[in-house]
Amino acid sequence: MAQEQNPKNTKKKKSVVKPKSKKEVTPGKSKSRKKQSSLQETQLQVAHTKKDQKKPDKNLIEALIKEADEDVNNDAHDEVEVDPDALRRGDKPMNIVDHLDEFRSRLLIVLVTIIVLTVLGFYFSDILLDAINKPFIESGYKLNIFNLVEGFVLRIKASFVMGLLIGLPLLVYHLWQYIKPAIDIDNRKFAVYSILAAILLFYAGLGATYFYLLPLSIKVLLSFTPPNMENMINASKYFNFAILFAVAIGITFEMPIVIMILTRIGIVSPSFLISKRKYAIVLIWIFAAVITPTTDPLTLTLVAVPLMLLYELSIVISKFIVIRKKQKELAQ
Repeated sequence: MAQEQNPKNTKKKKSVVKPKSKKEVTPGKSKSRKKQSSLQETQLQVAHTKKDQKKPDKNLIEALIKEADEDVNNDAHDEVEVDPDALRRGDKPMNIVDHLDEFRSRLLIVLVTIIVLTVLGFYFSDILLDAINKPFIESGYKLNIFNLVEGFVLRIKASFVMGLLIGLPLLVYHLWQYIKPAIDIDNRKFAVYSILAAILLFYAGLGATYFYLLPLSIKVLLSFTPPNMENMINASKYFNFAILFAVAIGITFEMPIVIMILTRIGIVSPSFLISKRKYAIVLIWIFAAVITPTTDPLTLTLVAVPLMLLYELSIVISKFIVIRKKQKELAQ
């Protein structure tokens, strides 16, 4: 049986064996083809990466741009701390750039308004010039113009002064709106009253100069003119003298407001003002001598006495503020 099975097995093996194909690949050629295929794959990968670099993801671009904008904003703007009191009173938190933008816009509004008022005031400048020249003309003298351009320049000065006087409330309003967010809500009422009082006192100083100090100063100064001589007063110089004199007196009339603010913040007290009254009187006379355009004692006295009265008024206001502060402390 074993002998019979062997030839059958050999036949089967022979039938399985196939002849060698002519197209069989040698080992060397297969390696070269593998290298070529790997090279092609790397080239395809490089091409895909180049395409990806040329056409990146839109979402990625938007995210990068947004992140860059946030970095720029953080570098350009200071960090803004949200104040609960500011939110309670309706004030939005602002950074330095926002403050500068607001300051620029408000300053532009004020400048444009003053320019418009100056242009309009040019047509009414004769009214202001007549009012300023009236104290001098009533003394029996005339003002003189010594060149062709001086009359035109004088009218421009008068129109500019008129524009400033009319536009002063608008200037104060925009200044208040700019600094209002920095003032605590409990002090805003005091600040509003202080600003209104300062405006009224400034105009009161202008009125006192025009109706009281300027006519007396002119009379006293003209009385020093030697006999056999005639005054040839330049109109432009007299205008400058009158305006500067009035502004200086108007600023000195702000003394009660300054004392009131210093008392409010605790720098001075009524007892301090009373104890330093002697030194204050000396300083007032020195200050009056500096701002007074004349050297005669009468004009100096006319300027110094109102300032001393204002100092006494400042003491009264300081006492009133201290009493109010104590009442609030007791109420709390």
